Amino acid sequence: MVVVFPVLLLALLPCFALCADQPSFLFILADDIGWGDFGYNTGIANTPNLDKLAASDGAIRLNDFHSGGTVCSPTRASVLTGRTPFRDCVFYVYDCSDPTECEPNFPFAPNRTFTVADAVAAAGKNYQSGHFGKWHLGSFYKNSKYWSSPIKHGFTFMNSTLEVAPTATTNCNCKEEWKSSCIYGHDKGPTHCNPGCCFNYWWKDDSNPQGVTNLTNPVGQDDTDYITDAFSRYLQSLNGDPFFVQLSMHNCHIPYIGTQAARQACANGQTCKPGNYSDAELDFYACLNELDGSVGRVLETLETYNYRDNTMMWLTTDNGPEGNCPPLGRCDASHYLTYPGRSGVLRGRKRDIWEGGHRVPGIISWPARIKGNHESNATVITHDFLPTVMDILQVERPAAQRDWALDGTSILSFLDNPAQGVPARGLGWLFTTTRPENPTRGFRYGPWKLVNGSTSCKEKGCEQPRLFNLDTDLTESVDLSEKEPEIFKAIQANFTTWWNSVWHSIRAESNCPNV
Repeated sequence: MVVVFPVLLLALLPCFALCADQPSFLFILADDIGWGDFGYNTGIANTPNLDKLAASDGAIRLNDFHSGGTVCSPTRASVLTGRTPFRDCVFYVYDCSDPTECEPNFPFAPNRTFTVADAVAAAGKNYQSGHFGKWHLGSFYKNSKYWSSPIKHGFTFMNSTLEVAPTATTNCNCKEEWKSSCIYGHDKGPTHCNPGCCFNYWWKDDSNPQGVTNLTNPVGQDDTDYITDAFSRYLQSLNGDPFFVQLSMHNCHIPYIGTQAARQACANGQTCKPGNYSDAELDFYACLNELDGSVGRVLETLETYNYRDNTMMWLTTDNGPEGNCPPLGRCDASHYLTYPGRSGVLRGRKRDIWEGGHRVPGIISWPARIKGNHESNATVITHDFLPTVMDILQVERPAAQRDWALDGTSILSFLDNPAQGVPARGLGWLFTTTRPENPTRGFRYGPWKLVNGSTSCKEKGCEQPRLFNLDTDLTESVDLSEKEPEIFKAIQANFTTWWNSVWHSIRAESNCPNV
């Protein structure tokens, strides 16, 4: 008994005693917010919690952070897989908000590409994983042609919407008796609905033949309240177990709607810079204020359950702001009355290969590991999250996938020493609304960027490749392809090599259907 008793005692200890040194991982992904929308980067809406986080000990504010795609679904795939989304059959997006009415024909990673959720599971040590908010990577129903819920891709818990959803009274159109509570803001009625207007939350339910069930009460006025409350209850349930959680906020994708209180506070100059704002602007800036409040509540929750110091948290958005500005990708002042998001000095917006389509706000926080506060111009992308988690946990992809392409890289050494930066590497962006054969395309190596077409670029010759030096020309105004012919030739050759590898993944790794 003297020998056995200590072993039994250890077996009964909860994980918060045995797993105290295990880091947790949190990825907060906002939606359709531009590089210039947060307060710390000249934004109009006040974002005190985000500003404080960016300036806090243990945090790095990244001025050259990028989304892996220029629209919703591709970036979400890149976070999970560490790969350019085309490799895993994510070429564009789908419109289907209610699985009782429609089925997304969306084969994300049909051969089950290794994900962040798989990485923490491979580490053991009682790791749990949860997805909250916007999924937009395929069908929740098990009997779908392409079942692709968070559970299918390794998560152990989900509380998720199928795609976009209103940022206020989110599921108010799901029942007749809830419709009187709907807030529509500047849209004056439901929008972004296909085919119906029920945007609801779903979670795992093994007793249901489809494997999921949905929320049976109204979300409430502010969608971020629902997500952050669900996150808080989830952390409480873990009893100290380490976790990976993705919080995918709907703020501030169309339909973005501010609550009346948040709109009024902005209009009064309490939560926004003083100004005379349109209805759309008030909704968007109020939506940003509410996102900021939710970040504050998330940080409080981490503190409450003793996770804050040893949680590696990444915060960013999935692409630039909505509303393209042809023919040159530059917007005049009147544009913001309807599409208020701002990409700062950058050229382009959502869907664009120009910087404004994919250079987005980026903050990484990990007080237990990152010493001091830093502002960095290192180039980091959403692809890098998975390789960094794998490096921290010392796990590998399964043997059958170890030779598969991986576009991201671990930035753990950068987190330990931000002054060293991140070594230059090739990074590519692709955009299409149809098939993958001929997308607009961009490729970056160090300061040099190749741009070959962009959604908002309608001027003559726009389909021709151009070369920019982002160190001296962040606005992508001066084409250097003739002045720097050797660099132009080299970056085109690098793009071609990378593009061929993407097609190898499409055909030989993911075996994407109908391509």
